[in-house]
Amino acid sequence: MPTESEDGWTQFFKGLKEHGLAGVRLVVSDAHGGLQVAVRRVFKAEWQRCKVHVYRNVLVPVSKRSQAAVSEARKGVFVQRDEKSGKAKAAEVIRQLQNRFAKAIEIFETGIDEVLNYLHYPPRHRTRLCLNNPMERLNLEIRRRTRVVGSFPHRGACLRLIGMVPVEIHEDWLTSDKAYL
Repeated sequence: MPTESEDGWTQFFKGLKEHGLAGVRLVVSDAHGGLQVAVRRVFKAEWQRCKVHVYRNVLVPVSKRSQAAVSEARKGVFVQRDEKSGKAKAAEVIRQLQNRFAKAIEIFETGIDEVLNYLHYPPRHRTRLCLNNPMERLNLEIRRRTRVVGSFPHRGACLRLIGMVPVEIHEDWLTSDKAYL
């Protein structure tokens, strides 16, 4: 897509639907405003901000010395059984750390509603629904494999190699004891 605007994401998602993508209930991503709107418009699905990215954003204004304490306190929010208890724990963390880490807690407070949607899903799925690391890992693996080859004889060869990466991952998910979903 030419830009990561709302229109660009809408066209991208419509193209995926035209190619058979269905049943989307939750999309996990970074905080792109246009993507959020397009997800809701095209798929009528929930949007979840990646927990890891929120973690990182919260730690930016915190000194290296204090990062472990802040990190430990906010982890308790994400192990709750439901959204209500997650929000209650978040309020507790905010009260506990607000005076010492005002800027970090402001970021945390702003992002907390965006990172708890995964609690609407079964517990066995939650560890993979709260972040977009699997997609980032896929992108890294594609980059690694294409760099090994270097140059391709034609575009089709490159597309075949790139297309095989998700196929292999899918097969691993089907045959592994640690099935994805």
